[in-house]
Amino acid sequence: MIKVFPHPDITPATTLFLELNPKFEFVGNSDEADIIIINSHIYLHENSRKQLEEIVKPHHVLVNLEIFHIDHYMSIDWIRDCIHKPIVSNLTKKIITVHTNMNITDGYNTIFYDHLFDRQKLYCTDYDSGIILSGRVWTHGCNKEIYSLNPIKKIPFKKFLAPMRVYKVSPNQQREPPRMEYRRKIKNFLSKTDDSFISASNQSNSFLPNAATPDMIPYVSQGGSWYPISDVYYSTSLINVYTETLVVDENNNNVRGVTEKSYDPLIKGNFILPFGYPGLIKDILSYGFKLPTWIDYSYDSILDNNKRFEAYMESLNTLNNYSLTELFDLAMQDWKILEHNRSIFYARTYSYPLLADKIKLCIEHNNSNNWMY
Repeated sequence: MIKVFPHPDITPATTLFLELNPKFEFVGNSDEADIIIINSHIYLHENSRKQLEEIVKPHHVLVNLEIFHIDHYMSIDWIRDCIHKPIVSNLTKKIITVHTNMNITDGYNTIFYDHLFDRQKLYCTDYDSGIILSGRVWTHGCNKEIYSLNPIKKIPFKKFLAPMRVYKVSPNQQREPPRMEYRRKIKNFLSKTDDSFISASNQSNSFLPNAATPDMIPYVSQGGSWYPISDVYYSTSLINVYTETLVVDENNNNVRGVTEKSYDPLIKGNFILPFGYPGLIKDILSYGFKLPTWIDYSYDSILDNNKRFEAYMESLNTLNNYSLTELFDLAMQDWKILEHNRSIFYARTYSYPLLADKIKLCIEHNNSNNWMY
């Protein structure tokens, strides 16, 4: 049993899967804890840093959870540097970072955790697992109906469903994320036809979920919360067209990861045409998902970003040139792929049960190696 104390600024979402793991015991007194749960946001606020200084004792191990959002800069160097700053390393060298970059395997101080797949599986297939989910960061006012999976059906109305927010850069960012450029180009292409459901050209998500409540509508309209799009859009469209969070291999950082942008259509029952980093399609297939042969995914192996995007747009244009009836007939021929992809979320096991054992291994190894990278 590992005794856990979350830093006071840690949100309920951060510890969700630790709470589900019987190998973790949460304690109310930090002195009793084996590990202190933190994340890098704590170092941005002076009060949070002071609290950390008061909490940390020589026997504690800090477990840094960087699992909620993955971006292009989150390489192995970033994971090391973001947590081993003087403000922290002056307190302790005993730090383990849990991350979601598929390109970084488990090490003495780093642990890969497939958090976003676990989240999708829990909410959509196992909502009644005994833990209250409605108060978690991305689920304001949620209920089981929002995440329930209804039988997959298709009514030919639109070819594409394109949920892609385009939003302004926050003041602390020097430039916008690379995905925004590609989103604009894809949305501009689709807007010239009448064959797509397209999200608004601002931060709004535009599409409400199943069983939307008045409490959640502001969060949907402002963007930033995860609510799967209503079944009505999936039942009346065939292919999700979108950019993934990671779309380039920037500065050779080798950051890879699949997010809810891909998981949502795969579990809801649409085919997918994602633009992402080279190898994204290969990573999606590695989960056991299947993709149709009538969609050209050959762009996935092109390393040059501009050339890969050109090839992607050729694939999209080919699909767009089909009539709705022709595309619907192709989809019906591969109906079993839609059912199979949903089944993966039931068949594939959770990753979170392994977290406790992985943390124990890191602690045991580093005790004999003085917690040095």
